[in-house]
Amino acid sequence: MRVLFTCVVGHGHFNPMLPLARALEAAGHRVAFATDPGFCEHVREVGFEAHPAGLDQVDAQARFVAATPGWADIPPQDRMPFQFPGLFAGIRVPRMLEDLGPIVATWRPDLLIHDTAELAGAIVAESDGIAHAEHSFGILRPAMVRAVATEILAPIAARLGVHDPGVSGSNGELYLDICPPGIQQPEIADVVNVLRVRPGAADEGGDGVLPAWVADLPARPTVYVTMGTVFNKSADVFATVLEGLPQDGINVIVTVGESGDPALLGPQPDNVHVERYIPQANLLPRCDVLISHAGSGATIGALTAGVPMLAIPQGADQFLNAAAITGIGAGLRLLPSEFSAVAVAAAVRELLSDPRFTDVAMAEAAAIREMPTAASVVPELERLA
Repeated sequence: MRVLFTCVVGHGHFNPMLPLARALEAAGHRVAFATDPGFCEHVREVGFEAHPAGLDQVDAQARFVAATPGWADIPPQDRMPFQFPGLFAGIRVPRMLEDLGPIVATWRPDLLIHDTAELAGAIVAESDGIAHAEHSFGILRPAMVRAVATEILAPIAARLGVHDPGVSGSNGELYLDICPPGIQQPEIADVVNVLRVRPGAADEGGDGVLPAWVADLPARPTVYVTMGTVFNKSADVFATVLEGLPQDGINVIVTVGESGDPALLGPQPDNVHVERYIPQANLLPRCDVLISHAGSGATIGALTAGVPMLAIPQGADQFLNAAAITGIGAGLRLLPSEFSAVAVAAAVRELLSDPRFTDVAMAEAAAIREMPTAASVVPELERLA
């Protein structure tokens, strides 16, 4: 079987698909990805065939901002209803359709699996009579957001003879749901064809080696700070967090991203360790609290490890994730208007002193372990194809 994955640029979209891609390859199937031209080299470095398709993120974002009057004036927590339909449907889909057509015609996949934000794959597959499925990267998008995206896509899909563009399983398309059950939206019950898949980490096993100094950390609480791979550009955010953390009594580990510069944070006390990258899947089980932007990867990673989180959302779906985490009692959040060193200090003290946060996170970790593995769902995908 030949399986084509399609995704928009970014580790947050690509990494969640890796466990299933690897499981399909291990089962003897040929796997390839179609994604932003600038991301293809990374896909190849990971070990998969890659085909450039669609717009690079910088270009797509610039076009979206130009087409969205007043974008800069919209508060970050209110942007998702505009960004998801406007960027991923209105801006990205036309070019992706143009590029995917020849790829599908030449590569001839038996099955196409597209990520939740890559909205052209289902249309192309449906038009060409190819079996297809949607692969989530976290919480189901709110109904209103999905409805607006569907409205934008409907005339585009109709030109290819597709009557329903299929956003989040709206036309009965198989929806591969990796979201931990405790934080999933109740609206998932309205998606008629859901197949749950246990989330996995891109850096799980393999070459995910921790720095030697991690094993030598003092026996005291460890706080891990990350802002992911996209929202990690502000040194001020890291500086504010570090200002709020005590200079003794805890271990602090900070990752600023492979494109970041640890030197920008300046000299740090002995209990603070700043690195560009440390494999999250191996590090989180050694931590007591995660401070993050509440991206889907960080959120699911924390719950998988049973670690409570202080969410400091910056944009995209992070406000949705932060609300879900606080809603089940697996962490706390600080909205932009609440974010300060004093607030960080108070929140970390509460997370470290109240065991209920860890208890909830551990319960979620147990529920995640009960989800079907990627390997176990391969036969379902073979039947679909």
